Amino acid sequence: MRWGALHVLLAWALLQPAAFAAPAEAEFRQALRFHNENNLRGAAQAYRRVLELDPSFVSAAINLAIIHEKWGESDTAEKLYDSAVRAAPNLFSARYNRGQFLQKHGRLAEARADYQIALEQKPNEASLHINLAAIEIRLFEMTREIALLAAAEIRLKKAEALRSKSPALYFNRARLAELSNAPGLARTQYREAMRRYPTDSQEYRTCALRAERLSRQLR
Repeated sequence: MRWGALHVLLAWALLQPAAFAAPAEAEFRQALRFHNENNLRGAAQAYRRVLELDPSFVSAAINLAIIHEKWGESDTAEKLYDSAVRAAPNLFSARYNRGQFLQKHGRLAEARADYQIALEQKPNEASLHINLAAIEIRLFEMTREIALLAAAEIRLKKAEALRSKSPALYFNRARLAELSNAPGLARTQYREAMRRYPTDSQEYRTCALRAERLSRQLR
């Protein structure tokens, strides 16, 4: 279950040396076409050819990692994300995508560090503020460090100011309200999240259960 504003971010950044540019770019464009057509086998093969031509082609490494992650091959995906970050440590897509991977695998401190570097590149990316808030709320639940809740609140206010309509914004506002002992506000925010999650999703069902629990508590 994903309580951050997670989404696949296909990468397209040309950082390779000019000597490799023409053949690597042509192969990458073919890979990207396959990827966008959901031909993942063809895309993976083409991304590997790109990396054979230029091992430092960051976008190919990131997108190939996304495919291996989709296939459940986490070890391979992590190695590819790591290689992208080594090649371009300040590139937004490298940090953002690895941050998502780490967050989904419960490696919250590492994910937070990646997101913070990505945020330096795109301070107005609402999904980053939401993902960081989700991590900080979870870390608070683990450590009871009050500063984490304060940081999460600031991030959610920033995402709201950026006019995010992500259901994860409302879900994490609900979590924050619960932890701040405001059950009425928490119930309202869970209901707002329900309006935005698909009705057949696990996230919708979880919000519904939490809203009902809070209703009983408020009686």
